[in-house]
Amino acid sequence: MKIFTENEPTSPINARYQVERVLYRGRSKYQKILVFDSPFHGRVLALDDIVQLTTREEHFYHEMLVHPILQSHPNPRNVLIIGGGDGGTLREVMKYPSVESAVQCELDPQVVAIAKEFFPKLAVGYKDARAQVLYEDGAKYLQESGRQWDAIILDLTDPIGPAKPLFERPFYKLCAARLAPDGFLSAQTESLHFHAATVKGVLRALRGLFEYVELVTMPLAMYPGNWWTFTVASKSLDPRVVRNYFCPPTRIYSREDHAWFMLPKKTSEKALGAQD
Repeated sequence: MKIFTENEPTSPINARYQVERVLYRGRSKYQKILVFDSPFHGRVLALDDIVQLTTREEHFYHEMLVHPILQSHPNPRNVLIIGGGDGGTLREVMKYPSVESAVQCELDPQVVAIAKEFFPKLAVGYKDARAQVLYEDGAKYLQESGRQWDAIILDLTDPIGPAKPLFERPFYKLCAARLAPDGFLSAQTESLHFHAATVKGVLRALRGLFEYVELVTMPLAMYPGNWWTFTVASKSLDPRVVRNYFCPPTRIYSREDHAWFMLPKKTSEKALGAQD
C-alpha cells in the first residue's frame, strides 16, 4: 500500500498516511491539491502536502469552530466565514434557522469545486439559498463591505504565508470593528503542544480588543500537536453561557458540555507556560 507523508513546516514531526487510492491530484492558482482514500482516516484532503481534513475526524474540528459561539449568541442572523473552502464550517452554520445570510470568503475556487465533487457531505451547505460564496481576500472584503456581523468565523490554514496577517492584532481589530455589539469571533488557533507561541500571541492580541476571550480545545489526531485550540471572543456576552434556544444536530458538540470545552484561564495559562 502506498504512503503519503505530510510536510507540515510548523510541526516537529511528520505524519504518514496509508493510501488506498488517489482520487485527485492537481494544482490550482494558489496551491497543490490532493484527495485520497485512507483505510483508517477515510477520505483525506491535503493542500501543499498538509492535511486539511479527514472524513473520520472533520466533525471534531468544524463543530468546535462553529457551535460554541452560535450557541452563545441568542439569535445569530448574519455570519461571515473567512476560509473554509471544504464547506464543513458553512454546513454547521447553515443548521441554524435564525441565520438569514452566511457569506464565505475563500480565495481558491478550486478547493470549493473539489469539495463539491469529493466531499459532498461537507459541501452540502453550498446548496443553501442563504449562503453566498465570494472568491476574494477575506480581510479586504471585511474592510470594504462595511457590514456588521453577528459572528465572524476564521477557518484558516496555518499562520504562514498569506494567512499569517490573519492571526495578528491589526486584523483582529478590524474584526472587532465589524462585529455587532453582541457579536462573536471564532478562530482556529493551532495546537497547544506544537504552536504555543501562536496561541499566546492570539490571546494577547484579542484580550486588548474584547471583553471576553476564551480558549476552546479538542483532541484532533488529524493535525500535528493533537491538542487543538479554537479561540472565541466577544465584546459583551460571556461565551460560557448558552443563550440560543435552537439545539442543532451534532456528533461531538453538546449543549450540556458547552462550558467544558473551554479551558479555565488558569489551566490554559499553565498549559501554555509549560511549553516555554
